[in-house]
Amino acid sequence: MKKICIGIVLSLILVYAGISFSQPPILKGSSENWSAVYKPRKGDEADTEKYPWMGTIKWKKSGKVKLLKMEQIEGEKTYPLFDREILAVEAGNFNGKKLVDNETYYNPPRKKDLEGGTTFKITWEKDGEVASELLDLKWKRRMFVKPLI
Repeated sequence: MKKICIGIVLSLILVYAGISFSQPPILKGSSENWSAVYKPRKGDEADTEKYPWMGTIKWKKSGKVKLLKMEQIEGEKTYPLFDREILAVEAGNFNGKKLVDNETYYNPPRKKDLEGGTTFKITWEKDGEVASELLDLKWKRRMFVKPLI
């Protein structure tokens, strides 16, 4: 009886590991002041994608900041990511420390399109000083994650 229980537990662990390893990689990056993660989420009836992606960009230091601009850099080209309404503190998707992004990669990015990852340029203001920083996002493989069923 003990061998059967151990066999069932090991089988469940192997099935979970197989499902977990088959989940898509995520885009993740960190810099001195910012960190970002883009990963799939379970869609609902309002979504056109079954598993749309959602990103979270976080300020790592103490205090709140005012985001002025976010751009995506691909090679020599720069693309603006958000308008002022989304970056507005409290009124938009930014609370001074964390930005929730449901738009940039709503349709799942393909690894072959962003083979080496991507780079965001973040410009912000804190205590009257304007600063900017590059945030490199790279593909990261996930292990032992909860499946999106």
